[in-house]
Amino acid sequence: DGMAEAIQTIKAADAGISGITDLLQQAKALVTAARSATASEAANLSAQFDEVMGQIDSLAADSGYKGINLLAADTLTVEFNEDATSFLEVAGFDATTGGADIPIAQGGLDFGDSGVLDTATTEIDAALTELRSQSKTLSSNLSVVTSREEFTTNMINTLQEGADKLTLADMNEEGANMLMLQTRQALGTTALALSSQAAQA
Repeated sequence: DGMAEAIQTIKAADAGISGITDLLQQAKALVTAARSATASEAANLSAQFDEVMGQIDSLAADSGYKGINLLAADTLTVEFNEDATSFLEVAGFDATTGGADIPIAQGGLDFGDSGVLDTATTEIDAALTELRSQSKTLSSNLSVVTSREEFTTNMINTLQEGADKLTLADMNEEGANMLMLQTRQALGTTALALSSQAAQA
């Protein structure tokens, strides 16, 4: 059950990364559009850029599952056996735009300044690269947990089958035993009747 819940937590984080990646692509498109925009258009694009950054932070905050959010730098510990001697720790990261992992400057940036646009493009590209790297790590961890879940399910089935062999009766064998006992009882009853008749004679 713990492994199944861990899989859902990792999937939630991966879905968050996909959403943030899409938003970063939108932000990059705004920066590109600002290179050929008028002053008023650039100001409008800068405001839209800040709105997208806010949506990224909200999406990162909403990517948790059962109190664990890998996009908020939480750590997920997945136990693989009953005494927790075999486990996997899945480390999260800070997916907010103001965090250390994908820092992106925002807040009324001057999109009329080509230097600001160059910096924004560089930061977005770096953030996209970081997200791809984190997504690969999560995918690897998901594969490990999924494999262990399948192994554990197969092991449970094996143990249950073994337990059944120890406790369940063989119906053919028990049926033959019952027939033998019934026949023995019938023969015993007949023998007793014959013996009684001989005694009476």
